Amino acid sequence: MKRQKLTDFQKMGHSEWLINRLQNYCLARRMKYSEKRLMVAIKLAEIDRKVEAEELWILLKKDGYPISIASVYLNLGVLVDAGICAAERLTQRQALYFVPATA
Repeated sequence: MKRQKLTDFQKMGHSEWLINRLQNYCLARRMKYSEKRLMVAIKLAEIDRKVEAEELWILLKKDGYPISIASVYLNLGVLVDAGICAAERLTQRQALYFVPATA
C-alpha cells in the first residue's frame, strides 16, 4: 500500500495552519491581518461542511463574536483569494463556502 504524504494542514492542525497561511497571505499583500478574518476561517474549518455566508454569520454571533454580515462576506472573499477556503457558486448571488479537505 502506498503511503500518502501528510499535508501541512493535517500535520499542524487546522488552527495553526490557518493562522500561518493567513498571516503569510496578508503580509505578502501588505494587508491588515485581523482577528475577524481568523475567526471566520477557524469557524468555517470547525463546521467541516459547506455553508452559506449568512449561516456562518449566525454561528459566529451565537458564539458571542461581534461581526457584521458585511465583514463575513468581505473576509470570505479574502479567504477564497488566499486559498484557505473555497466557494461553490449556487447562483450569481449565492455560494457555499468550505475549507477543502486537501487544503
